[in-house]
Amino acid sequence: MSIAHGTDAQPLVGDTHHLTVVRSGRWWAIKADDLPGCHSQARHRAKIEATARDAIALLFDADKAEVGPLVVNFANPD
Repeated sequence: MSIAHGTDAQPLVGDTHHLTVVRSGRWWAIKADDLPGCHSQARHRAKIEATARDAIALLFDADKAEVGPLVVNFANPD
């Protein structure tokens, strides 16, 4: 979700969430771009979306089935 500057709109659990994922050693570091402070990590690439969905659900105190679509962007480490 993209929030326009100057509005009071807040992301919702069911919104589309964009993730930035970076390889960090033996782990994948996951950041939900539209949710400040929402980070997680996964040991295996196949677990990235499930792990991110769990973190987002925890942030919203919601069931993980309520979490909207995830858009995963793999970035190169700096």
